[in-house]
Amino acid sequence: MVKIVIKLAILINLLFTFYLFPQSFSWQADTTLKFGDPGTTIIFHTSLINNTANEESLRVIRTSYQLPTDWTSSFCVGFLCYAPFIDTIPDPVHVNASVPTELSIDVQTSANPDQGEVTVRVENWLNPTDFITNIFTANTNPNALQDDQSLITGSFALYANYPNPFNPETTIRYTLDNLSRQNVRLLIYNSAGQIVKTLVNDIQTVGDYRVTWDGRNDSGNLVSSGIYFYELSSAAKISVGKMVYIR
Repeated sequence: MVKIVIKLAILINLLFTFYLFPQSFSWQADTTLKFGDPGTTIIFHTSLINNTANEESLRVIRTSYQLPTDWTSSFCVGFLCYAPFIDTIPDPVHVNASVPTELSIDVQTSANPDQGEVTVRVENWLNPTDFITNIFTANTNPNALQDDQSLITGSFALYANYPNPFNPETTIRYTLDNLSRQNVRLLIYNSAGQIVKTLVNDIQTVGDYRVTWDGRNDSGNLVSSGIYFYELSSAAKISVGKMVYIR
């Protein structure tokens, strides 16, 4: 009888805590499993979303990693990237109530096919009990890559470009989930936020699509080496990826 009372008390306390302190933020990822060529950088694109009316400050921690000895991982918040040896981003990641904050987890692989995992925890800066943990798995096994590229998920998704970094060209894959015809745009931006190339601006239906970019702008000239962003938009849905072009 005493044990039952104790369990009920614990349950009531947990429910009370949940309703009194609801999750202050959400964390969305394009996927937690990605495939790539050996020697490339595999990038997990995620978004931190504020669930409150006020700005939230979050702490990002790499709690553990099981990577091959010659692989590394690092964080990028927007355009700001941190060194691989930094396990905890030293400053708060600010997320306002209207615009999600982009957080990417980059995994630099080696020439040997392998697989690795990185565990990342995002928590409220002022309340560490308000947290979300994700495990990101990167795989450079050629057979696994072939299997992954054949998948059609049936949901709106923008996948990591391949290869990345790239020269002379890279392929961007995306999936549309709307059964009706819709206007789709796939744009390339430079690090200054300027559109350099319109890859897609057309009416498309549900399905899996692949587009190749050869590193040229809308005028037909090769762009300079650096970081570029590709943005997929359809109806009210937008997804953004990051890639590196090397000349």
